[in-house]
Amino acid sequence: MNRRKGLVLLAAVACGLAVSTTSASAADASVVAPEITTSKVTASVVLPDSRCLVWTKETTNYIGLTAGYSWAWNVTVRPGATGDRVKEIQCLTDYYGEGPSALDGVYGPATTAAVKRVQARCGFSSAEQDGVVGPMTWRCLRIP
Repeated sequence: MNRRKGLVLLAAVACGLAVSTTSASAADASVVAPEITTSKVTASVVLPDSRCLVWTKETTNYIGLTAGYSWAWNVTVRPGATGDRVKEIQCLTDYYGEGPSALDGVYGPATTAAVKRVQARCGFSSAEQDGVVGPMTWRCLRIP
């Protein structure tokens, strides 16, 4: 999805939220933005305790959640890493309520623990809950 479509989607979500908070029923909100489901609305706004904006992004090959720091799917990110991919991981774990206490781009013990909790939530075996974000964990983080 290009930047303009993303902004249009965000504006549509904002309108849908405004209508749903002032309307008598949720059915009224679906008339304003019928293509936006409840999960997309949740994925397109800042969650009450979240530090990140997470939304749905669609490209030719993938559709999934992003916080805009990285669009990695097949890159392995390990404890000790730093940078935007780590911020993406921290935002996505935060989206699921498992995030570390800081959005600092440092893959330390708190981020490792958050990744392990998300891996457990996604049904990884205890041996697979290693705190490393590889292709399967990216998929788990990006597809709600």
